[in-house]
Amino acid sequence: MKERVKGLLQKINFIETDMELQKQILFSIPSDQKDEMKKVMDVIASQKQQINELRQAIKEIDEDEYNRIITLEEATAKFRKLSQDKKFVKVHTLNEDGQCSVTLNDGTKIDCLVAAKDEEGNWTVLTIDAETREYPGGLIRE
Repeated sequence: MKERVKGLLQKINFIETDMELQKQILFSIPSDQKDEMKKVMDVIASQKQQINELRQAIKEIDEDEYNRIITLEEATAKFRKLSQDKKFVKVHTLNEDGQCSVTLNDGTKIDCLVAAKDEEGNWTVLTIDAETREYPGGLIRE
């Protein structure tokens, strides 16, 4: 990945982190303080615009990398949606564990970013290739 793209991604990450903090601040403001709420909402809107501009810069520098980012974001959103009603009893992530994979009973190894087992024994997996998959528990070796 080009160093410039990497730097832009880091900026996006910092802005997204700050935006999450701003959202928490917004929810903590008493409902009668409309002016304060508007100030925070303006900051969030500005941050969203900054992120969009940075993404466009990435697209201009390296369209393939931009497309990979968009694909990963879509897969992550799908993973979150599938996961919202599940209670996970085991979660492996590439970031935390340094490696993440599941092995199917036929021996096929699937490298992943996140693999999570729910209380019913079923697995939800976000693969390295930005695919979100669900597997019945009996299909995964443990």
